[in-house]
Amino acid sequence: MKTTENLNQAALVKSWPNEFEITLSEDIENLQIKINDYQISKGQPWNSNLIIKKSSSKHWKISVEAGRHKTKEVANWFKSKITGGAALGCDTTTALPNELNFSFSCTLSFVLNGLPVLFSNIIIAQGNNGSNNWWIGGANLQERNNGNFLFSDNKRIKLNIHCFNVNGFNFKVSLGDWMHSLSPDSTITNLSIPGTHDTGTYHLSSADFGARCQNYDIFQQLEDGIRFLDIRLKNNDANASDPLQLYHSIYNCKVSFGEIMKSCIDFLAQHPSEVILMSVENEKSGQKISNNFIKYLQKYPNSYYKGDIFPVLEQLRGKILFLYRFTYEPVAGFENDKVGIMFGRPWKDNATFESANAKGQKFQIEDNYKAHDTHKKADLVEKNLKLAANTAHNNSNPLFLTFNTIGMGGHTPYQYAWGGLGVNPKMNPWLMKYTSYSGKRSLGIIPLDFYNNGGNDNAIENGLLINIVNSNF
Repeated sequence: MKTTENLNQAALVKSWPNEFEITLSEDIENLQIKINDYQISKGQPWNSNLIIKKSSSKHWKISVEAGRHKTKEVANWFKSKITGGAALGCDTTTALPNELNFSFSCTLSFVLNGLPVLFSNIIIAQGNNGSNNWWIGGANLQERNNGNFLFSDNKRIKLNIHCFNVNGFNFKVSLGDWMHSLSPDSTITNLSIPGTHDTGTYHLSSADFGARCQNYDIFQQLEDGIRFLDIRLKNNDANASDPLQLYHSIYNCKVSFGEIMKSCIDFLAQHPSEVILMSVENEKSGQKISNNFIKYLQKYPNSYYKGDIFPVLEQLRGKILFLYRFTYEPVAGFENDKVGIMFGRPWKDNATFESANAKGQKFQIEDNYKAHDTHKKADLVEKNLKLAANTAHNNSNPLFLTFNTIGMGGHTPYQYAWGGLGVNPKMNPWLMKYTSYSGKRSLGIIPLDFYNNGGNDNAIENGLLINIVNSNF
């Protein structure tokens, strides 16, 4: 005879299909989750064979057959496995679970733009706070001011994780620490470095006659993987405490150089393995900015590389390397040979050219910004990138700089980058396709306009940055 007590006890040990979801900001292939260990409440059924269903390359559903009975023992096991890291729970305001139905440690892997990505020792769990809510944690999950980040084993890729509903994890691919896994004896001249052109124009209106070239502020650009900044300056006579202001031609970008420096320093404090290359230009002929520029070096003496030749990467980590397009004039009482590297002279207008500075350091630059026929521009970009890839890279060879950008002409910089009114090829999708290959290939610095097409209703497309970064490995 089955009593109510027996029926209740039978219900407690029932096996259920427990499903959670993963969505991603980028297309991936071959998502795999391998369970290494698990903990479940005493007497509950468990099946380690996960069912992984692909709804799309950005949406996956994972199901595990297990019982549902929450206990403190499972929660304690979960917390013991994330020592030194953090946890994130769906549909809860608590930092850590008090009780859980079950938990398992696993290795998660997938292929991103041809690159295998591995995350070891992830802890996933299901609790119950009125609904069967899910948790994720691990020693490699770190809570920072701007989110919860899960680092891949080689630190090259990280995922900014957010919860949705009671059982969903959204993974936004971030390249905030991609230089971590580069060899410490690498030189800047043998790397592939994504950058932004007219970096500080994100506050400008689209109505400013094509002056706007970016959607995101400096910190976000750096978090997304950008490592070359194109900064154009004019004297800011109205503010002696912040004496330089960003401009694009005649347009005030509404950003001071002090704000740029603070964003860079804050980023490097959080990402000490990274390096920021900053091209600085005097945007007004007839003015001198050296005296005002030095004020920032004096204010932030530990923020930048003190030298005038290309060093190895290890000497640059956690610092800004200034690259001077303007004629830096020595300032009395300052170590003027320890402020960064001068570009060669002259910087030719609307041209592809080679130059050298007084130290004999060479630069191979493609900056045909008036090439309004994108077929012609793509040919010029491809030629410089091929030359970069086929050149032996060391400090005696050129630093390659290839601008995949076009100035205002019959179309805006955005339309040249992403299409509109008949633009074909579109420069950024064209470059993303061109850089879709496997294997190491040194491309130099590649400044971009609207690098990921994000903002407003546009889906973020970081595939171009991922391709450029992957060229280093």
